Amino acid sequence: MTFIDALIASGYEQGVDDRFDEDCYIKWSFEEGVIHVYQIGEDEGEWFYVKMTEGCDVITEVTFNPDENSVPFSAN
Repeated sequence: MTFIDALIASGYEQGVDDRFDEDCYIKWSFEEGVIHVYQIGEDEGEWFYVKMTEGCDVITEVTFNPDENSVPFSAN
């Protein structure tokens, strides 16, 4: 299973909000009032994870490579 497959299986949707690029996988946590976003980076294997408020204020931002490092936050 690829990382993208794991995101989709965990309920992430690709490019469902016009505030984000097409290469973003987004999951809303309405009970927490946050948005979880995984985005493909420019370098090969690079990804970004951003946790933000519904108003798009960044809470956490991490750059990682899921093939070389553990994923910084659960894709669930």
